[in-house]
Order: sequence, then structure tokens, then C-alpha cells
Amino acid sequence: MTVLLAVALLPALLGRAPTAAGCGIRNVEVDRIAATIRALESGGDYTARAAGSSASGAYQFLDSSWADYGGYPRAWLAPPEVQDAKAAQLITAILAAHSGDVTAVPVSWYLGHVPAAGSPEWDTIPAPGAGNRLTPRQYQARWMAHYDSLASSNADATAAEGAGCATSSGEVLPGGWALLGPRELLEATADQLDNPHHDYPAWDWAIPTGTPITAIRGGTVTALTTNTGNCYGLAGCVACGLGVIVTDIDLVTWTYCHGSRLHVAVGDQVSAGQQILTSGNSGNSTGPHLHLAVRVAGVARCPQPLIESLVHLGAGIAPSALPSTGCTF
Repeated sequence: MTVLLAVALLPALLGRAPTAAGCGIRNVEVDRIAATIRALESGGDYTARAAGSSASGAYQFLDSSWADYGGYPRAWLAPPEVQDAKAAQLITAILAAHSGDVTAVPVSWYLGHVPAAGSPEWDTIPAPGAGNRLTPRQYQARWMAHYDSLASSNADATAAEGAGCATSSGEVLPGGWALLGPRELLEATADQLDNPHHDYPAWDWAIPTGTPITAIRGGTVTALTTNTGNCYGLAGCVACGLGVIVTDIDLVTWTYCHGSRLHVAVGDQVSAGQQILTSGNSGNSTGPHLHLAVRVAGVARCPQPLIESLVHLGAGIAPSALPSTGCTF
């Protein structure tokens, strides 16, 4: 099958209850969806190349959709973990756009969008010259049958992951605060804690891709940014890359940017210390790092004093008490 791949914006014809919110279940859900895509698109062959189109790799990414991800010109040239990371980001974006409806994934992957109910596109084979033999309706039914078989065989694993999701994955501190990431890494990079940001009040933390990022403060996930690749210096670049915005009970917004994988969806309630992002190098980024921005009533505040206090004193600082100047260069 040729992957056209775009984040769909319309509801799927066949409804399915949204996937459970939360870190553990969502990770299992994304992994199961990815396994289904690999099975149907390439039989799990990460070096597969389609005849008649530019689609390649385990997920059959078109070159235009792959977009030199990770510095690899074509998907089949990238190692499995890079192909999996790209797929996970796109799967998460599709789920976020469709309120967690899994049935939107196969149609978005196959057709590039989800047609409106009653559209003749549902029963038309797209691009048969590229090797497609199924209509979107047929492909969706075949895809869901495989997905359901995996869901049934992995039910125990899903339950176990869900049970563990409620516990914090980061270090929780008194007063509803938590460290942004692993303490040992924060302490090892203590010289960065007061680094100024280059143009407005914010903080950049240079860390390896794959570092778990946890919510400093609990709240509601009010937005995601889903630009999956690095687009430094390019026109139209979504600067935050793969990012999460959390709004807390005091309406303070906490923005975490440049990730490689999302662990939450819009509307999720997150607690301090819950993993919301895996760090990366996406968006307008010159190297792997985590960008943190804190805004109170729309005014950007300097996160540096808060980060230092959390690491060194184990105590938070009210965001309204953070300075709005003095942390840029």
C-alpha cells in the first residue's frame, strides 16, 4: 500500500471509542497502532521499497512525507528506531486531531485524509497505478481486524501499563511541583540552570534525545504542536516542533518544545511529575534540547530561578513572582 500520509481533520466514518488518556495506555496504544501499520504496509520490513512510488521503509513513507527525517533522504535508509520515532509522532498527531479515534489512523495513513461520511472516496481505489488494490473502506476494515487481533492478544499488557500510568515518572516535590527531568541529569548540567535564552524570557536545556520530560506543574493539556522533523531556518517552520502546552489551575501556561515523542493528548489531565514528552531536536532547533516557556496572563516569565530552586532547594516559586526580564541576551 502507498502511504499518502497527512494528519486528517474530519471524523472517520466508522466510529471507535477514543483511546484511554494517560501515559502508559497511550504508549501501548501507539505501539499497537505502529505494529499494525508495519504488518499491513510492509510485513515489518524496514528496508522495503515500493514499486511505482517513492514509498519505502516499514511504514511505507512517501519521500515527501518522510521529508529527510533524521537526516536520512529516504525512509528505508533510516534504522528501525528512527522510522519508529517518525511513525509514533505522526500516529500521535492523528489521534490528537481525532480525539483519540483509532479508526481515523488507517484512512489517514492510506488516503492522506478522512473523507466526509457519504463521500464516494470511501469506495474508490486511490492511485491504483501505484499498486493500491483496496478502497479506503476496505483498507480500514482490514486494518482494524488486524489491530483488534493485537488488542485482544495484548490485553493483559495494556492493563498492566494502564495501572502504572497513574504513578509519577519524575521526582515529585512538595507543594505540587516536580522536576522537569531526571535529577541526575539536572545535577550533571547544573551549569546550564541559569543560562539566558537568546531572544525572550524562556529556558533552553541541552540534553540528549530520548530524555523523559515531566510536567513541572499539573494541569490540562490545552494544545500540542506536531511538527515532527527539524526545520531550522526553513520558511513556515513550526518553531516548537513536537511540543506540549499545559495550563495549570492558576491559568499559567507551561510550554515544552522540541520533543521526539508525545505522551499526552489534548484534554488530558496531567499531574506534576508525569511524563508528557520525550526530548528531541524537532522544530526550529540547532541541536537536541528542551525549550521551556512559562507565561502568566500572557507575559513570558524567566523559568531559570524556578528550575534552580526546584533542583537545589526542592521548592517551587510562584510563577507570578518570577522575573519577566534579565534572562535573555
